[in-house]
Amino acid sequence: MNFREVYNYVTSKLNSVGIFNKSETDFLICEALGIKRIKLKLLKTISSAEYNAITKILLERVKHKPLDKILQCANFFGYNFLVNEDVLSPRPETEILVEEVIKYIKSKGQNLKVLDLCTGSGCIAIIIALKTNADVVATDISAKALKIAKTNADSLGAEVQFIESDLFKKLENAKFDIIVSNPPYIPSADIKTLDPEVKNYDPIIALDGGINGLEFYKKIIAEAKNYLNKNSLLCFEVGFGQAKKVKTLMEKDYTVVVIKDYSQIERVVYGIRR
Repeated sequence: MNFREVYNYVTSKLNSVGIFNKSETDFLICEALGIKRIKLKLLKTISSAEYNAITKILLERVKHKPLDKILQCANFFGYNFLVNEDVLSPRPETEILVEEVIKYIKSKGQNLKVLDLCTGSGCIAIIIALKTNADVVATDISAKALKIAKTNADSLGAEVQFIESDLFKKLENAKFDIIVSNPPYIPSADIKTLDPEVKNYDPIIALDGGINGLEFYKKIIAEAKNYLNKNSLLCFEVGFGQAKKVKTLMEKDYTVVVIKDYSQIERVVYGIRR
């Protein structure tokens, strides 16, 4: 089959459902054929089997199912993570959150104990465990999410203790030097307005942050001081426009810093417990 005709067909089908990013065609075909993007220009023909592999993915993609959910693989921090509809797909901006935690751990030069709340796919906890000598514990209320997280930890060789828990409930009197979280932060009323790729394929439990999106921040901030050692770190990813509100919630007990993401959006809020 003529490759250029197939390429144009894929592009046309994607465009027909409002997916206009040219790189989508490239990535879809590369994943289907198992080739690097640079090799696309060298292709002249493809086999019927290769065409079938492309259309199999295309049929899912035109439903606005994200490529990472179709392939059940998302790259985060240079590592491939198993993802499905039970977990939130890792976002590039979350890497900033992880970088800040790693910097803090390395600045201390000692073994620290880290708690990752609402771990989902486990990406935050796993990268911290791989990149530092910290002891890492991660919790999630979803047993299905924890199954994915454990699979990811095993496949990447990360030592993380996973606990099925609604935030701190199963942690008893544990103490930590760092608590990190990318909690659900979308206001409940905004869920229905989200891109179909998010609202239809990411678990609502990982998105819904209550009436104003701040429900989990309020709960975590209220309880964290009972689980943090003095002079320790509480670090959050926040949604658009939430940084100032989360900073205000933290200022009573923490010295707070706000970090912007790659798009200059205030994305990470962290505080050192006084």
